[in-house]
Amino acid sequence: MKTPICFFCAKSGVLCPRCQEKMDKGEITEADVEVSKWFINYEAKNPQLKDYVIHKTVRIGKMMIIMVSGGGGANRALLMKLSKQLSDEQRMSIRIVEKTSSIKKLLEQIVTPARVMGANTVWLPDGSWESTIRMPRSDNRKMPLDTKAAEEAIKILTGEVVHIVFEPN
Repeated sequence: MKTPICFFCAKSGVLCPRCQEKMDKGEITEADVEVSKWFINYEAKNPQLKDYVIHKTVRIGKMMIIMVSGGGGANRALLMKLSKQLSDEQRMSIRIVEKTSSIKKLLEQIVTPARVMGANTVWLPDGSWESTIRMPRSDNRKMPLDTKAAEEAIKILTGEVVHIVFEPN
């Protein structure tokens, strides 16, 4: 398993100079360190995790979102099982999402059981873009976190600006 910090730091809980420098520069956060420790411990019990890479961890309110890739087709059932175990042990909501280039698919993983109807890209005059994500109004109450928090999580995970809009069914 490839984590944001080296294996030694994840096992010992003490950051080496290289990992500490990453922390000081803001490349990694305390949440990244914490999650790296959890996953290194779980890798011994679940050898399938050795092919995964942890890219980024975001803590928003009472939820933690962990973006991973790999696993040869990404075994979604394993990730959901691990997410449930971590949620129970840590007493907080934890979502493990697969890295994807599609903002729509990434947001679907974060806000499930709420549904995403579609995504539109808005090109701005300066050459940048923002995405507008459309969701059914009835699913607003199904979202595990509020709209602003979901938008902020996407911004941190991908660097892209999104706006969630609720439309009538």
